[in-house]
Amino acid sequence: PEYADVVFLVDSSDHLGTKSFPLVKAFINKMISSLHIEAHKYRVALGQYSDQLHSEFQLSTFKSRNPMLNHLKKNFSFIGGSLRIGNALREAHRTYFSAVASRRDRKQFPPILVVLASAESEDDVEEASKALREDGVRIVSVGLQDASEEELKAMATAQFHVKLRSVRDLGAFSQNMTQIIKDATQYRDGAADDILVEVCQGPSVADVVFLLDVSVNGSQENFEYLKEFLEESVSALDIKENCMRVGLVTYSNETKVINSLSRGLNKSEVLQNIQNLSPRAGKAYTGAAIRKIRKEVFSARNGSRKNQGVPQIAVLVTHRPSEDNVTKAAVNLRREGVTIFTMGVEGASESQLEKIASHPSEQHVSKLKTFSDLAAHNQTFLKKLRNQITHTVSVFSERTETLKSGCVDTEEADIYLLIDGSGSTQATDFHEMKTFLSEVVGMFNIAPQKVRVGAVQYADSWDLEFEISKYTNKHDLGKAIENIRQMGGNTNTGAALNFTLGLLQKAKKQRGNRVPCLLVVLTNGMSKDSILEPSNRLREELIRVYAIGVKEANQTQLREIAGEEKRVYYVHDFDALKDIRNQVVQEICAEEACKEMEADIVFLVDSSGSIGLENFIKMKTFMKSLVSKSQIGADRVQIGVVQFSDINKEEFQLNRYMSQNDISDAIDRMTHIGETTLTGSALTFVSQYFSPAKGARPNVRKFLILITDGEAQDIVKDPAVALRQEGIIIYSVGVFGSNVTQLEEISGRPEMVFYVENFDILQHIEDDLVFGICSPREECKRIEVLDVVFVIDSSGSIDHDEYSIMKDFMVDLVKKADVGKNQVRFGALKYADDPEVLFYLGDLGTKSEVISVLQKDQPMGGNTYTAEALGFSDHMFTEARGSRLHKGVPQVLIVITDGESHDADKLNATAKALRDKGILVLAVGIAGANPVELLAMAGSSDKYFFVETFGGLKGIFSDVSASVCNSSKVDCEIEKVDLVFLMDGSNSIHPDDFKKMKAFLASVVQDFDVSVNRVRIGAAQFSHTYRPEFPLGTFIGKEEISFQIGNIQQIFGYTHIGAALRHVGHYFQPDMGSRINAGTPQVLLVLTDGQSQDEVAQAAEDLRHKGIDIYSVGIGDVDDQQLIQITGTADKKLTVHNFDELTKVKKRIVRNICTSGGESSKYLICAQWAAHGRRGHTGPQGKTGIPGPDGLEGSWGLKGPQGPRGETGMKGEKGGLGSKGPQGPPGPGGEAGSPGHLGSQGNK
Repeated sequence: PEYADVVFLVDSSDHLGTKSFPLVKAFINKMISSLHIEAHKYRVALGQYSDQLHSEFQLSTFKSRNPMLNHLKKNFSFIGGSLRIGNALREAHRTYFSAVASRRDRKQFPPILVVLASAESEDDVEEASKALREDGVRIVSVGLQDASEEELKAMATAQFHVKLRSVRDLGAFSQNMTQIIKDATQYRDGAADDILVEVCQGPSVADVVFLLDVSVNGSQENFEYLKEFLEESVSALDIKENCMRVGLVTYSNETKVINSLSRGLNKSEVLQNIQNLSPRAGKAYTGAAIRKIRKEVFSARNGSRKNQGVPQIAVLVTHRPSEDNVTKAAVNLRREGVTIFTMGVEGASESQLEKIASHPSEQHVSKLKTFSDLAAHNQTFLKKLRNQITHTVSVFSERTETLKSGCVDTEEADIYLLIDGSGSTQATDFHEMKTFLSEVVGMFNIAPQKVRVGAVQYADSWDLEFEISKYTNKHDLGKAIENIRQMGGNTNTGAALNFTLGLLQKAKKQRGNRVPCLLVVLTNGMSKDSILEPSNRLREELIRVYAIGVKEANQTQLREIAGEEKRVYYVHDFDALKDIRNQVVQEICAEEACKEMEADIVFLVDSSGSIGLENFIKMKTFMKSLVSKSQIGADRVQIGVVQFSDINKEEFQLNRYMSQNDISDAIDRMTHIGETTLTGSALTFVSQYFSPAKGARPNVRKFLILITDGEAQDIVKDPAVALRQEGIIIYSVGVFGSNVTQLEEISGRPEMVFYVENFDILQHIEDDLVFGICSPREECKRIEVLDVVFVIDSSGSIDHDEYSIMKDFMVDLVKKADVGKNQVRFGALKYADDPEVLFYLGDLGTKSEVISVLQKDQPMGGNTYTAEALGFSDHMFTEARGSRLHKGVPQVLIVITDGESHDADKLNATAKALRDKGILVLAVGIAGANPVELLAMAGSSDKYFFVETFGGLKGIFSDVSASVCNSSKVDCEIEKVDLVFLMDGSNSIHPDDFKKMKAFLASVVQDFDVSVNRVRIGAAQFSHTYRPEFPLGTFIGKEEISFQIGNIQQIFGYTHIGAALRHVGHYFQPDMGSRINAGTPQVLLVLTDGQSQDEVAQAAEDLRHKGIDIYSVGIGDVDDQQLIQITGTADKKLTVHNFDELTKVKKRIVRNICTSGGESSKYLICAQWAAHGRRGHTGPQGKTGIPGPDGLEGSWGLKGPQGPRGETGMKGEKGGLGSKGPQGPPGPGGEAGSPGHLGSQGNK
């Protein structure tokens, strides 16, 4: 069920009091505004009670929202009296839920009663609520002020009870309430053994630790402010074992863990601990405190869920500088994946707060003048916290994916890395530098004709690590970067720049000066020699330089090196490099991605009263800046602007202005409207601006950018869905006054929402937005592995210009392909009276060769014998002529014609013979072509395309290229994999959707080489039971497996993913067909459409620990936070809105599976005891320690010389097993370590 009958029962007793009543009224107002109230959707009734029930209106009284709001305004006022909840429940049962009160079908519209109570009832509530529940009414209880938790639980259905601290919290709670009503609508009464997992409210799956400086000198009042801030924050969080866990740690000169994460599962207990806090005298040793929480609080044995993909967050609140060094301690905590927020009050040191906090500091540091300011900061803090969780769980990985797809356009480039290896860099830091560079170049397609990468390391002098032509694939390049050894010495950047310039000049010559040349410089110190001269020479050679500085690097020098502010990056410490990786890559890729930017963009600007003039001006600056980064023009980017508050006002439509200056001037002239925020009505109004009548262009991508600071007072979801269904891409930009849930409803996906604290931060999102417009996500960005033959009508009816348009059409298709002997091969023949081959599939190995031959071709003239040409083309699809049909590479023939065929009677048979061979025929007809003939060639209507004129070819390009692209295979990096599909067969999946899921999996199978020695596939299905369908390797061959998947019957039932994960583990055992012991990558793909009703985290962690890569696909209304606990990391989960969208993510899933095995499953067996781990880096000269924990099984490390016994080391990253060294004295008992610092190479 999607809708319900909702009755609000509101406390109007003396306990609540006349002062608080307006807040309750505002809450009801918000609830009515946020529900779809219509005859066949939600119906709403309202009553208030004290000792008696006073009914305001029945479910059937009002059919829509406005009369209800009117009633609230005029007739809804406080009654007063004693609080008898039990009596009110009995009367509500009779008044609203008895048969007379016009019932609807309860299966379709379940009855829900929302009870607000402010204190303990004076009569018994249990009997009355039980009677309601037995009658099928779902009760949601909301407690305010002094309500009793026991009573709230006793009244509520299942988990639907909430306790708020004060009536004030109702305002912020209203958006959660809408979700709770949805959850209650869809709630299914489980069978007796069906344990329901608690649903978490909003983004609230995280481990959060508060670190508090408690020597608040002198004033008890300040300490009370701190406690109130904590109480208010903690009260608003959803604290439960599987949602938010909260740790509390206090410090002054010593650090005290008040409650660990494993003790922070119960809100009332945490609140009690806050109540009991007392100030302690002493100095502030913040560094020591941070060290302690890293070792003792963020550890799995004390309740941290870091191994389950749950975000780890620390919040430091202090009011004075630290006495000890904080930098090192903070770096180590951040390195373990903890995000740190710092809040400085009064005399805290701003520079220390910035060094402690995560990058970028403006999002993670808050400075407050006095303790009394904490109260006002509370809502902002909670929004930052939730924003961080959403970012980790949903946004970051999706934006990275968008970035990767945008970087596909940077097909060719020569990149040199210049790495500072001077002595000031610690070994771990040097390692982090290499990881960063590896990840940056890993975003590109590394190959001799594509992107090439070379590296130079420098200190006193320079050293060529490897030349640009040495490594021809990503894997070898990654290994080479990993193997760079630090040299040590001073920082002579100038000389190194000079040397690298020579290498870049040489590289330019090799490729005839036609590919972009880039230099990425990474340094952590001030250069000892001059850099001006070499920097200028680099610019003269048109080399784009990216300067990245860490720690002591000098920002002026960095600017001189890069020559342009936008290519300069600076971070406080090496661990923050990972936080700027995407920025650097985006800047590199934007050049190509935005080269031919074409878009219709409409800004929809909130001009309501809450914005204020100052922010209105900042908003205009933001828009003008976006305009300045776009290429404006009738065939490039057009921009229109509409303002709204409670009215909508057109500023200018898309085709009004054709230059940046005119648009900027028009934005400057905008005046502020004021009034309330009716975003929904504005979304409906703006849809007309994407029509040709208002200047929009057909076949051009359309974007709406919404900028708002307030909560919409009307429904936004329906008008937004309508816009998105028209193909309009919506980005929402909101500051913290806006409601992020609404923004996500508007854009449809969290990564399309930019939610920032204030208008000053807007400039940081400009580049992300522009990139998203230059390179929106496409289902299929590149044709990867395919054989394509063009059959080109070259008859006399086509003049020279028309022939050129046809050639451009083909060239554009070639541009979209990854041309190469192992990727896409093209062949072409032209025909008129007779066919003539231009080139065979195996002939041309590069994109430029294919384009050049096509462009030189001239029309032959003569009659149109299409069937003869098709028959002749058959020999082009043979192995001798370069076809890879026998290797399973898909084959496509594209015929382009403008006239009727002279041998039309033979078309049917000739084309069918090609199709029967497994060749996909796409027919493109222009002007005089006959649609009946086109259909005869293509075989089905979705495979032929017809346009009235040659000019119309441009309009069908995206459809034709999508057909070609979707038929191509992913270029798979691995040969072997054991792949298991785990399918959700529960009740919530409609049988038609289950069929779509099976068809989708069968299509995934087509992309792999399924055989005993290559890819083995298994499948299993689950609901609350588990059914093995077929284990790995039972069936061989694509056809057989697709057939078996098609035969799977849906089992129905509840959704127990946790149990299914435990069961499916046995598929990955050698006796079940798995090759896990031979080091074959093990991959599990989980598909589900809902929230699991049992615990998933532990079962999933156990599987991952065995080296199984888990990917999850969530379809529809799924819980991202739960999916991430299945995969352990956000980049292995995908979500789609419905089962039809599965086809859109097929390539991405296959690509993920094709790159798996790099992660958790490269095993080599080390002797008999096979302790699983990746091969570690060569260790530093050894300190003897106690044996480490069992790692994942790895290859032998290089043997290091025996060192003297050292002190216990810092915890490093997990490494592999080294060879057995000479026995040292026993080390002191350390904790389980991750790998140590990278050392110099030992002797084998």
